Amino acid sequence: MFSILDWSILSIYLLFAFGAGVLLSPKAGKSLVSYFVADRKLPWWWLGTSMVATTFAADTPLVITGFVAADGISANWFWWSWAIGYMAMTVFFAGKWRRMEVLTDVEFVELRYGGKPAMILRMVKAFYLSILVNSIVLGWVFKAMSKITGPFLDWNELLGPENFSTIQSLWPSFLVFDSLNNTITVLILFLVVVIYSSMGGIQGVILTDLVQFALGMGGAILFAVYAVSSQGGISGLLLKMEEVYPDKHESILSFWPDFQDASLPFTVFLIFIGVQWWAQYYSDGSGYLAQRIHTAKNPEEAEKGSLWFNIANFIIRTWPWVLTALVTLVVFPLHDPTRYFAEGQIVGNDREMGYPVLMKLILPTGVLGIVFASLMAAFMSTADTHINWGASYLVNDFYLRFIHPSASDKTLVRVSRIAVVLMSIIAILVATQIQSIASAWKFLLAFASGMGLPQILRWVWWRANAWTELSGMITALILSMILYPVYPEVRSEYLLFWVAMGSVVVSIVVTLLTPPVPKETLDAFIERVNPFGFWQGKESEVRLNEFKSRIYLWILGTSALFFGMFSLGYFLLLQPWQGLISLIGFVSLGSLYWKKGFSKN
Repeated sequence: MFSILDWSILSIYLLFAFGAGVLLSPKAGKSLVSYFVADRKLPWWWLGTSMVATTFAADTPLVITGFVAADGISANWFWWSWAIGYMAMTVFFAGKWRRMEVLTDVEFVELRYGGKPAMILRMVKAFYLSILVNSIVLGWVFKAMSKITGPFLDWNELLGPENFSTIQSLWPSFLVFDSLNNTITVLILFLVVVIYSSMGGIQGVILTDLVQFALGMGGAILFAVYAVSSQGGISGLLLKMEEVYPDKHESILSFWPDFQDASLPFTVFLIFIGVQWWAQYYSDGSGYLAQRIHTAKNPEEAEKGSLWFNIANFIIRTWPWVLTALVTLVVFPLHDPTRYFAEGQIVGNDREMGYPVLMKLILPTGVLGIVFASLMAAFMSTADTHINWGASYLVNDFYLRFIHPSASDKTLVRVSRIAVVLMSIIAILVATQIQSIASAWKFLLAFASGMGLPQILRWVWWRANAWTELSGMITALILSMILYPVYPEVRSEYLLFWVAMGSVVVSIVVTLLTPPVPKETLDAFIERVNPFGFWQGKESEVRLNEFKSRIYLWILGTSALFFGMFSLGYFLLLQPWQGLISLIGFVSLGSLYWKKGFSKN
């Protein structure tokens, strides 16, 4: 249970979040542009930090703890591979998104394709992203928070057994996460999120994101320091890893998979780095990432914000969680989780629970409040973003486009706030059905993978049309619904591969069998965006050469990013020579990337 000091820390943070929404409510209420893209006036560091805070959800440290327990540090290639795609977003798409000046990424499709097929695609994608994709993401975020709160808050004791029993008898059983106790905590936090995100709009969301990132990152680092110190520092942790896992400690600590062990097969690793990064529903920076990019002052600020997001997301965020996950392997050994603490029984049944249970065991009063508040901030930063993002589709791409095109700004803002509440209710219902966070992650990757390549092609290939995207989406959805139930024992990565490749084949074939986008629509798009790649017209060679130079930048940036991430990891794990070599690679490649990527802007 929390002390008075812990409760005070949590209360101060919740009051700040609520206050931010109230203070920014008048500014957000001016128009739809103010509510959803903050009048397009934000600097790179603000929007980039908000992107990091959004991806820093409460579920992330739990999933990483589970990954490290299953396959060691190298299991993180599941999400490290996303750096390839995120750098592609920075190099190829961030500046172009800002030039489009759309309110949502779904609005983009009518400007790119035109005609009735684009109108149908816009409607389908708005529903697909706001209801299906968004609700699943919010669902696992709520699920994670219910896991985190379990070891700390006992509402039976706080409210009294009689009052708690009364609530239990009245509460619908289908609205319970793991238990009614955890559900009450999550719903209280959720209520605060709904209030401030509905009142303050995207500006309120991004303002709280700045504080939430600082608190979330600070809490993760603080917890890692206490966790590692409890084992006698890094050297003590490494010695205990060798004692507890004499035959496999080297493979656990390796940044690269031990393909001999086959716990992470070579083929799975290839899927991570060769398929998974482009088979994402936000492969071109769509979704909540594009929503942040839309708020930038100009295209250059958008690119810089995206670059900062990559640096913070992979180089800074990775290692506090990984170090803490290694400590959980020592404190709760895989072969005997109750060896040192009875609470290990919880962890043995669910390795993701190692993170919150370790918090309860080793953190002192005050520090526990700070770290718990950091996870609360991580939960809220993701929840507020997805609620606001999902609502933007319902309002801009359903209500304004098809129901009430002449609606006033005042009406649209009011409808936006109603949509925020609606999205929140749907997410709660979905969350109660999710059993494993990691499984939900992987299933979402598969059924949304049909959006990945078509969304990249639409920026670089004149022949892509609305049917390219529609056929890819539908194929992935159908294949996922067939393959996952039929082959429950097959690794999800293999299923993702076949879903993604099947979608690619269908979408390319459909593209070539359907009419191209009308010339006047393509000309208008080219004039607005100035794309590079495979385009027709008098400047086609110039656009192709620019595309080739961007590929070079992409390789530079991605390589620098991995060198930077590994450098910090090697230094932390007391491997200074490897760390120094990686640092040199990061500095040299990063400097070259900056010189070629931004010196001409």
